Amino acid sequence: MAAPQQDAPEAKGSRQSRWTEPDVELVAEKIEAFKALTNRQFGAVLAAFIATHESKRDPVTAYAIRSPQLTPKARRLIPDLVQQPDKYLPPPPDEATNARNRRLAKFRGRANKEAQLLYYVWAGLVARRGHLLPEASPRSRARRRLADENPERYLELVREEEAADHTRAEERRRQRDAAQAAAAGR
Repeated sequence: MAAPQQDAPEAKGSRQSRWTEPDVELVAEKIEAFKALTNRQFGAVLAAFIATHESKRDPVTAYAIRSPQLTPKARRLIPDLVQQPDKYLPPPPDEATNARNRRLAKFRGRANKEAQLLYYVWAGLVARRGHLLPEASPRSRARRRLADENPERYLELVREEEAADHTRAEERRRQRDAAQAAAAGR
């Protein structure tokens, strides 16, 4: 007998999404407040936002910072935040050197993730106008140019690399099988 089919429960539970979009008017007010700030003040707000764990971030602030109006400003400030975090995020008093290094490493990781999100927001805005942003990595751009300028050679190199991967995988499989056979023979 099959289990009965049920709709999602009426009460809040694990099957219902807990995600809700913040109020548009609150986001608009926050955007206007952030636009009125100087770069230094906005950098401090951005640094505090980045330093906060994702689960504790204010969604209205997140929507405002990642809005089309503030994304360019935030993208310009992130490299400075990563290079000089103490300029925007004051260190706690009596912080040990190791604790400071851990805090700054965590902050830089979060800042890089935020920079990536802001890049995608900006790329989406540009894509709505019918354009694509160039790839961020010079290696990726060079790879794309090689593929565009000489597709035959590019495909030849791709096939060579795939064959080399296949050969290495076969060799590892043979070594693993030989090691298992030797272990079974003991």
